[in-house]
Amino acid sequence: MRTLLTRRTWLAAAGLISAGLLCAPAAAQRDKPRMNIWGAPPQEKPHFTKGAETTAPLPLPVTPQRRSEKKRPPAPPKLIANLANFSFDGWQGSPGAVDTLLTTAQENVKLWYGWEHLDVRDLVRKHTAGVQTRTPILYLCAYYPLKLTGEQRDSLKDYVLNGGTMLINCCGQRDAYASAAAELKAMFPRRPLRLLPPDHPLYCANYKIERVNLPALGPAAPFTAALEDLAGGAGGAGAQRPRLHAVTVGSRAAVIVSLEDLACGWNKWDNVKVLRYAPADSNRLGINLMTYVTAELRLAEYQARTRDIEGPNVRPREQLAFAQIIHDGNWDPNPSAIPYFLKELGANTTIAVKFRRVQFEMKNPNLFAYPLLYMTGQWDPHLSDEEVALLRRHLKEGGTLIADAAGGMSEFDSAFRELAGKLFADSPLTKLPGDHAVFSSFYKIDKLSANHLGEPIEPVVQAVFHDGRAVILYSPIGLCDGWAQRHSAFARCYTQEDAVKLGTNLVVFAMQ
Repeated sequence: MRTLLTRRTWLAAAGLISAGLLCAPAAAQRDKPRMNIWGAPPQEKPHFTKGAETTAPLPLPVTPQRRSEKKRPPAPPKLIANLANFSFDGWQGSPGAVDTLLTTAQENVKLWYGWEHLDVRDLVRKHTAGVQTRTPILYLCAYYPLKLTGEQRDSLKDYVLNGGTMLINCCGQRDAYASAAAELKAMFPRRPLRLLPPDHPLYCANYKIERVNLPALGPAAPFTAALEDLAGGAGGAGAQRPRLHAVTVGSRAAVIVSLEDLACGWNKWDNVKVLRYAPADSNRLGINLMTYVTAELRLAEYQARTRDIEGPNVRPREQLAFAQIIHDGNWDPNPSAIPYFLKELGANTTIAVKFRRVQFEMKNPNLFAYPLLYMTGQWDPHLSDEEVALLRRHLKEGGTLIADAAGGMSEFDSAFRELAGKLFADSPLTKLPGDHAVFSSFYKIDKLSANHLGEPIEPVVQAVFHDGRAVILYSPIGLCDGWAQRHSAFARCYTQEDAVKLGTNLVVFAMQ
């Protein structure tokens, strides 16, 4: 049993150490564990405190924090992970850019978030182990062309589909943008990389951004050509509309790509060698992106786990099939919308409902087996002349089309109005008056609440008539967003309860 040193031997040992007699040479000291000295340490001097300031005793060597010392603030939640060691060393091209952006956001709009480096090998290991990466935004600084491995591609795809958002900054490099587009096409073959429309929430999430400034390139820049053929827009320098591109998952922009450099602006560095946004615009876009992603976190999580609902086939009589048209305009922005709506429709009415969506393209030979069609989307559906002719024939022979603009997006609204004009040139879309039978076919509807408005409004339904019958019923305000029970924070749509009411009225009216 080891005998403890007395206080005298402890002091003697301390004196020997201070004299260097017990110390090993410096080189040897580094190779050995730190020396431990047994025995009671010197007594701490007594503290004199007032009765109200006493604190519970703490085990030594912990020292209670003095009241005059500043407490260490808690670490902010991590919003962005700077993806490291992928394809090339270009991810280090603008060191500190993310940190500077977050500092600017904290100073200007009181957004308090942190960031971290995430090695792509760790991302792959997590994916292989079935562990989900929780950081909301992955930032890829892609100065050189991307050359991802299959494992990296699968890990990034899984991250996005599980609710994450990926930001790819192509640093103004044509080859980097082209490679990013190719990689995303391999990851999401059925989800195109598209130029975001001017009314996309990303341009108004915090700042309303209609125009941005692209400073002129210097003579040493690798290229000065306009890039409209590559990425859309006007190209070149000067004031113009922002040109962010995105891959959309559900109704959210899940992968955001910028050809023009953002990082130099975040660092307040005017790099004349690259096509870039001015610092003020880079920061506004960056802060909008942070605001957009944080506002959509719950939607992203919800849509990541959405599954179709199938109800029991217990109705004895013929059931209603809700047939949704597949098209090129993001035809399914809210995958759970119709299953939930049909569930409510079956619970609240006597209509026999099949709790399963029927999804088909216009050229499907079974088209005429479904009298009730439904169409929604965010962009132009791009129906061919043959598809327009088939739809016109279906409606003339007794079919009805119910449609709505998902999230109230203007691109779909404009395209659908043009489509209605092609279908029935002599009968344009007409707003139904408040006393029309459609507003009393099941529920009595006078006012409806909308997500984007503070006060209830009169419902807006427009119709196309053929031979005295309403063959098209269209809502320019989103219905499917409300049906889905969770929607984008920026959607121009009816609230859940009122979206179900109006949708029910439209279906009941169409079946009369």
